[in-house]
Amino acid sequence: MRYIIAIFLWVLTLNASNLEITADNFYHKDGERKAEFQGHVVAKEGNNLIKSDKIIIYLDKNNEAYKYEAIGKVYFEIKSSKKDVTGSCNKLIYLPEQEIYTLTGNVAMHDNLNKRDVYGDEVILDNKKKTSIAKSNGKKPVKFLFKVKGK
Repeated sequence: MRYIIAIFLWVLTLNASNLEITADNFYHKDGERKAEFQGHVVAKEGNNLIKSDKIIIYLDKNNEAYKYEAIGKVYFEIKSSKKDVTGSCNKLIYLPEQEIYTLTGNVAMHDNLNKRDVYGDEVILDNKKKTSIAKSNGKKPVKFLFKVKGK
């Protein structure tokens, strides 16, 4: 089993950036274009980190990851030269080619560079367009906390 996991992880790392995943359990069925990792899952790609109960990696025909889906208690760190956000949510979807993160369910996101926090039901971070969108499900409003200059 370790040999199969090692081969699978090697295929995932053929991209320009490496994706490293550790988990208690791994599942992949031949012919399916996805791999599931469950139990104490930690995924690292460059400076980015995702921890969750479960992560599903979707693969294209070249066995390259085109979508990550983290489910359960999700913790994330998204870092680059111009971005440093950390937080938690119930579900995270990442599209690496588009550089879009969609965070849903009890989102608590902390912008460590700009010293502000965002809370809501859904937050979409588009790194290519350099935009952020926060949404509410109507039960609770989106909440922002900013530092105020002065007293």
